[in-house]
Amino acid sequence: MIRIGNAQVSLERREAFVDGKPILLGGRAFEVLATLIKAKGRVVGKDELFSQVWAGTVVEDNNLQVQVSLLRKAFGDRGLIQTVPRRGYRLAAEISLEMAGEALGKSPLCDVADAVELFDERMNVPVLVVDDDPSVRAALSRLLRSHDIPHHLFASAEALFEARLETPYACLLLDMHLPDTSGLEVQDALRRLALPWPIVFMTGFGTIPMTVQAMRAGAVEFLTKPFDEDQLLTLLQALRRRAVAEGRRWHHARQVEEKYQRLTQRERQVFSLVVGGLSHKQIAKQIGTSEVTTKVHKKNIMSKMQSRSLLELVAMHNVIGAQPEGLGGA
Repeated sequence: MIRIGNAQVSLERREAFVDGKPILLGGRAFEVLATLIKAKGRVVGKDELFSQVWAGTVVEDNNLQVQVSLLRKAFGDRGLIQTVPRRGYRLAAEISLEMAGEALGKSPLCDVADAVELFDERMNVPVLVVDDDPSVRAALSRLLRSHDIPHHLFASAEALFEARLETPYACLLLDMHLPDTSGLEVQDALRRLALPWPIVFMTGFGTIPMTVQAMRAGAVEFLTKPFDEDQLLTLLQALRRRAVAEGRRWHHARQVEEKYQRLTQRERQVFSLVVGGLSHKQIAKQIGTSEVTTKVHKKNIMSKMQSRSLLELVAMHNVIGAQPEGLGGA
């Protein structure tokens, strides 16, 4: 959760609160606010705001002025957003993060997903090391610490899972041969948990079938101990960059899924038919309703999915892999 003065904002859940009370913001207004937050105090030009908030749409300057005015009114603070003549707007309030996960006894890594937009993500991507050999953990810790790479050490798979590291922004150095399980089993468990961490397997000895199995399951690399430090650091640079990309995709997919869950069964059915290219008339005939009702469903879908175009709806549909719903529904 991001704190701005006496207000709190969640970019992930698209929610805003003032003094703990929720405030209603339209989609455009929230996008303006999010863009200003991500700028971290930088003046954001009108062209940039238009491209972020009204992508592909020609709009007048007064549309932006209206959204800024709505934000100032909603937050009860005209000084929240500063107008910089002939340049644009900037968020004048101080921005900070509330580490709610720590208060709940969770790992602070759980908050990275909500805070990721404010920082250079790659600098915050931790390397998770799982190896039962204390000497390996100590050597890797020294190497990572000397290069200011955040990391966490675990002596077992059980310790890793007990840490409840729910962030999608992490990468894993995983020993293939652990005391009570194998690295492949850990990899499978992470996949079932839908955590997109890129994995590099470590082993003192390996076989070709084992390597093939690991790579087919999504492993990035297979390293044989002892490591070449320069090679490992180069690999970790690419691995952490990949972790950011994978985490962003995971984060976007979760946002789309949360929006999709707001749809009724009938709206999900219409959603699939709309992205399938059917006209209002064809959809109405297929689901047994009028064209007017079909248009209302489509309007509700666009609103709930916070989509500005049919192309966005198609992209969202591809993300969730939604299947056509049954013909019954609300």
